[in-house]
Amino acid sequence: MKKFINDILNTINIENIDKGISTFNKAIQDFGDSMDSITKEMSSDIEKSNKESKDREKRNKENLDKIWGKRD
Repeated sequence: MKKFINDILNTINIENIDKGISTFNKAIQDFGDSMDSITKEMSSDIEKSNKESKDREKRNKENLDKIWGKRD
């Protein structure tokens, strides 16, 4: 059992661990960048939708005023 543990410890290399951590870190950063991009895109779509909704609401009110006359 002791030989098996020594073999495992000898196989583990600090350089390999460092490479693994660096690769993992890069993957997490790429994922974060992707999430930022998606969030910005969704926020932009929501803002556009809200603006279009307000424009439709204004046009609908104007049309109703034309049909029924202005209500004060």
